[in-house]
Amino acid sequence: MMNWRHPILTVYDRVVARSPIPDYRRSLSLFHELPRQQRRDIQVTRLARLLRHAARHVPWYRDELARLGVMRGDVLDLERFTTIPPLTRDFLRERFDSLASDDLASRRWYRNCSGGSTGEPVAVLQDRDYEAAGLAAIEMHHAWAGRRPGEPMVRLWASERDILLGSQGWRNQVSAFARNHVLLNAFRMSADAMERHVDQIRRRRPVLVEAFAESAYEIARHLNETGRQLHGVRSVVTSASTLYPFIRKEVEQAFGCPVYNRYGSREVGSFAGERTPGGGLEVFAATHWVEVVDGDGKPCAPGEEGDVLVTCLTNLAMPLIRYRIGDRATVGEAVATPTPTVEVLQTVTGRANDAFVRPDGATVPGIFFMYFIGVFYSRNWIRMFQVVQRGYDDVVIRIVPAAEPPANALQEIGDTLRRVVGQSCQVSFEFADTIEKLPSGKHRYLVPFAAPPSPGTRPWLAVRDGLTEPEALATACGAPSIAMGPLADAAAAALAQRADA
Repeated sequence: MMNWRHPILTVYDRVVARSPIPDYRRSLSLFHELPRQQRRDIQVTRLARLLRHAARHVPWYRDELARLGVMRGDVLDLERFTTIPPLTRDFLRERFDSLASDDLASRRWYRNCSGGSTGEPVAVLQDRDYEAAGLAAIEMHHAWAGRRPGEPMVRLWASERDILLGSQGWRNQVSAFARNHVLLNAFRMSADAMERHVDQIRRRRPVLVEAFAESAYEIARHLNETGRQLHGVRSVVTSASTLYPFIRKEVEQAFGCPVYNRYGSREVGSFAGERTPGGGLEVFAATHWVEVVDGDGKPCAPGEEGDVLVTCLTNLAMPLIRYRIGDRATVGEAVATPTPTVEVLQTVTGRANDAFVRPDGATVPGIFFMYFIGVFYSRNWIRMFQVVQRGYDDVVIRIVPAAEPPANALQEIGDTLRRVVGQSCQVSFEFADTIEKLPSGKHRYLVPFAAPPSPGTRPWLAVRDGLTEPEALATACGAPSIAMGPLADAAAAALAQRADA
């Protein structure tokens, strides 16, 4: 089929919108084909440019970079880059004015807001060059997934902010037409709404579907449970939430195509994506500098998990340097000189604060609950759930049922949960017609009673891809890895016992 929108899109970007997106898209694609050392040299040059700008134009960094010796007059010492304290959401809120560039009058800037996965609002200033580079990076990743600019695409997206604040105004509608995007509301995921979404996808015949990982999973389960498949979609791209292995498998089955993961946040934009499904997320190094650090702030080696820090190289309106986005990830490939940075993220393991906290300080990550309730115990009767920890020994499991629960199902879930988090835990259940999503449009599976002990603390029970699976668990259901620490055997035994029943 002829892609007649491609030339229209080119005219729209260059003449109507006067956007540098086509130029950015071309340069980003060329960048990622360069030899590794050339890419590294360009990235270091752009980091140096950002730091010099921050030292001259950002009040907070003007003093801080001088104090730390990162900037001595006009001399930049990149080896001291890691002495810059990570920027947190709280600090961004408290020192907002001193983190903004003093040359905003010369920039085309705007204010962007994020509720984040924790629902804590934060604002950041961004400029139009950052916006164009970010959109170009997304289009580059779409090309990695097999879509050319202008080919039909459906987005299962739409956060509350985008709907209520009018982001879908006439300019965005014109842009969506030129780019051949159709937006479906990820807030509306009832059975009837999902049927309408499926009908839209069939009518539009997109080559690519882009969605929150959770929304793609909900539609995929709906399709698989009813024995249907969407044909003709070339690829699915997930973003905005963690793509766990069982989600990827479900979506691939329903859509009959590969699933590509992309990673980013509203504050810093998209900064990594899969070039090969399941092959790790390649950092968009032309636009971002990414680190993964342990609890002491030291760089993690390949195969190690830590907290993600991101420096956006394109936003000069408000430079976010070593911004702690609140996620944990495992390093795939990294380089150490002149200062450590990650080139490939092996896996993103989820929000650092989405963990059940035990009285002894041990933590159980949210993916355990996602898998053992949402997949292993569901047996197609659970449409949606949320685990709310009201106290160290008080848990409520909220469930939106798709059918009547099987006999003894609730008892079995409670027994398994107590084996993992402690026998003294009181487990109760609430049934509802719906569970409210976060303002970002995402669903939160776990609402913990307290935050984990500190950033970088390794959970006693870790559930993530890439580790050796206990045989009983693998035999039972091919679960994601449950390993490490004194809770591992309890978790494996609990699930194995359920499988044998």
